[in-house]
Amino acid sequence: MEEKKVLVIDDEDFIRELICDFLEFEGIACDEAENSQQALSLLSNNDYALILLDRHLQHQEAGEITAEIKKINDEIPIVILTGDHLCNDEYLDSIGANGVIFKPFKVDEFMQKIKLFLENK
Repeated sequence: MEEKKVLVIDDEDFIRELICDFLEFEGIACDEAENSQQALSLLSNNDYALILLDRHLQHQEAGEITAEIKKINDEIPIVILTGDHLCNDEYLDSIGANGVIFKPFKVDEFMQKIKLFLENK
């Protein structure tokens, strides 16, 4: 697989670092952002194959952030990370997201989903 980079947007340091550790262990480059401002700055200066976005950041919901992301690049798949198991396809479609990974997750299942998104990019 060619070098692909993932952007992880989550306001919890532990979650961001853990996800990046999982990705980097599998040889997938990763950048982290704790808020939408950092994410948009990184997005403007880097190419990403996938964005992993926490559904509830401190001051912004995923729908607002996906709209801002789409203005910069509307072709990057966005996967929502959430503990809300009521997050469904209708919600994902309404905000322009391409999938969801529910927290807590098992590492093997998480990486399998990530690799599927990266292979389809």
